[in-house]
Amino acid sequence: MTAIRKSLVAVGCTTVLVTGVAACGTIENVSAGKKLENAVDKLGERRSLSVELDLDATPEQLIALSKSDSAAEPMTREEAEALAGMKVSVAVQAKKPLAEAKDKDLIATRVKLSGPDGDLVEYRIMGETAYMRVDMRALGELSGEPIPSADELPADMPGGKVVRKLFDGGWVKLDTAEMDKAREEMGAGAGKKGADGSEVSPETSRKITKSLKKLFAREVTLKDKGRRDGADHVVATGPVRTLLTGVFNELRPFTDELPGGEDLPTAKDFKDVPNEKIAVDFAIKNGALAEASADLAPLAEGLKKGDKLPLKLAFGEGGKITAPSGATELDIKELMEAAGAMMLGGVDGADDAVSGDDFIVDDDVQGPEDINGIDGLPIDLHDLDKADARNR
Repeated sequence: MTAIRKSLVAVGCTTVLVTGVAACGTIENVSAGKKLENAVDKLGERRSLSVELDLDATPEQLIALSKSDSAAEPMTREEAEALAGMKVSVAVQAKKPLAEAKDKDLIATRVKLSGPDGDLVEYRIMGETAYMRVDMRALGELSGEPIPSADELPADMPGGKVVRKLFDGGWVKLDTAEMDKAREEMGAGAGKKGADGSEVSPETSRKITKSLKKLFAREVTLKDKGRRDGADHVVATGPVRTLLTGVFNELRPFTDELPGGEDLPTAKDFKDVPNEKIAVDFAIKNGALAEASADLAPLAEGLKKGDKLPLKLAFGEGGKITAPSGATELDIKELMEAAGAMMLGGVDGADDAVSGDDFIVDDDVQGPEDINGIDGLPIDLHDLDKADARNR
């Protein structure tokens, strides 16, 4: 696993804690806990919601964060510069208030990964159609592997015409039903679902929520910090490694019902994560949760005294999500064949399948289970498939 991916995992795990504390409405201090719980409930009254994750860090700070794992190589300067200022945003739109909405009530979903110079990947689902655009050049810079332009792709490569559309950076669209069918035919499966046909049954959701509430009530302290900058502030403080380990321990009994449950991390995966306490500041405006921010500096090694490593989650109205115009329709089977041929799975130890001007199609084509995106980025076709399932 590269330094970029390890750092993204650290950021993602902290995000789990940030949103987990908010969603569970921990009531250590009754006044502060109730205020936070009501603020989260207020978001559920909306029919659209956007969440943006912003890691507002310098390259030097990211390099220091990557050094927190002694078993991995530190992030290079080039990787850190590519990752600095990266944002992930998710928006959802429904026919009903989100707290009441079921799968059939979801109208559209949008997921976007952006870098300092613009959008890297954007994915939208409208009904049974998925739309995608990718900045391959920027992704190549981020992963540290040069990626050729569309004109440099071999004329006779499998699915070459399809892949060129993606490499041109324009919008493409896929039939999600065909995507499901193609994955099943290639042996990837459709993922686990609850007994009632949804991803997680209501009963399981209630049990998980109850378990997590107990965990956060035991390990997290809440304090009301009053009002500043036009918002009420509630601060939650808890030990990172203890909470991360606890969250997944509470999820493990429900492995058979959770999509991807067989891959839940264990305590061993978090042994290198410092068990420092992190404070999450929740800002509440007009009664609704508007922002959650945390300083990840306690998790990093080598930062100067007083340095901060800010992580921010901003919550807002998702607005209307529309289908992009001019999208080119792709044949999913041809696309997956091309992806396999190009070894976009980023398999460790394999010769580079993408190497600048000397573009190589490896003879050792990986199976569909290895098609997980460019090394260093958490892009997984299986995850996109799960997002599709939530919108049908």
